[in-house]
Amino acid sequence: MSEPVRLVVDAARCDGHGICALRCPELVTLDEWGYAGVDPGTVPDGRVLRRARRAAAACPAQALSFVAVRPAPADLRVIRAGPPPTAGAPRNGPGAVVRVHNQGHAGG
Repeated sequence: MSEPVRLVVDAARCDGHGICALRCPELVTLDEWGYAGVDPGTVPDGRVLRRARRAAAACPAQALSFVAVRPAPADLRVIRAGPPPTAGAPRNGPGAVVRVHNQGHAGG
């Protein structure tokens, strides 16, 4: 499985040729003037990804590209260990103690 990506269109570069929608109709639609709009979701692996790559390669204006989708961070929150810091106490750095707690974990 490859790294998840999204297909994006640079609207300023799109000239409305429509080749992208012919190559990858699963992700690309054309508006009433023929300009491309893309599905904002992640491109699925396999056939759709291959078609999206062909659509991007075929674009005469080079208006289509791919961006990596970074996984969302886990449901984490930072909790300070001990009493709240007093005035002048370090919030970060060597004097600060920080614990990370996963809210979805039942073990605490």
